[in-house]
Amino acid sequence: MKTILVVDDEPELRGIVIEVLADPGWMAIGAADAYEALRILAERRIDLLITDVKMPGMNGFQLARQAKLMLPALLVIYISGYYARTEQSDGPTFGRLIRKPFRTAELLREIECQLAGPL
Repeated sequence: MKTILVVDDEPELRGIVIEVLADPGWMAIGAADAYEALRILAERRIDLLITDVKMPGMNGFQLARQAKLMLPALLVIYISGYYARTEQSDGPTFGRLIRKPFRTAELLREIECQLAGPL
């Protein structure tokens, strides 16, 4: 069973994503911020990181960089309600960006593609 870590400072959205991920049979764990996510990454085997971009403290791009230092094979999907120009220089280097609001099918399709690996 693949384990997915969902990091978002919005508890409602985090909860909905975790609930949706349980249907296809994945194990989903939630974290309210990047620091909690890093603690979880140090303690558990995680296959995929789904992280909000804009969060208090460490943003999603910074989290992904730290996470990839810990787990180089970790897969990453970013989610963001907006993607400002100032974030572009700090932008995705490890995964795809999905804009909020997103459709559940879009997220599930991207997760399946990531977990399936290169063709």
